[in-house]
Amino acid sequence: MIDRLVGLICILLGGGAIWHAQTLHVPFAADPVGPRVFPTIIGAVLLLAGCVLAIRPGRVELEFGTWPRALAVLVASLVYPLLLLPIGFIMATALLCFVAALAFHARPVPAAASAIATAVVFFLLLDKVLDLPLPRGPLGI
Repeated sequence: MIDRLVGLICILLGGGAIWHAQTLHVPFAADPVGPRVFPTIIGAVLLLAGCVLAIRPGRVELEFGTWPRALAVLVASLVYPLLLLPIGFIMATALLCFVAALAFHARPVPAAASAIATAVVFFLLLDKVLDLPLPRGPLGI
């Protein structure tokens, strides 16, 4: 039953994010994409994931040690925006991905490699493809 409740919460949060994203307006053409696209995509992914959780058959069994791992990811997610300016997007994103990978029982070396690769790919997509300026950090990367 808890997974259905989490699914419903995700549906509500995703719908709220999409609704709020549509209220974002820029009085001048700052960029061709506009401020609505990214929150709308995030809201749609959250909405879809919530639907999957709410309607899928079966039950999710919580395993021993789930709460400390979830807490580690929560703390890393809360610290992430605070680290963006001081250490830059790539380093902060790599750290967040590394903590999340370890929380899902990844081995440290593959977790570090995938975290760095994920951060670089997201940086290239957001900074180069979508032309969104991202914090570079002290190293300028």
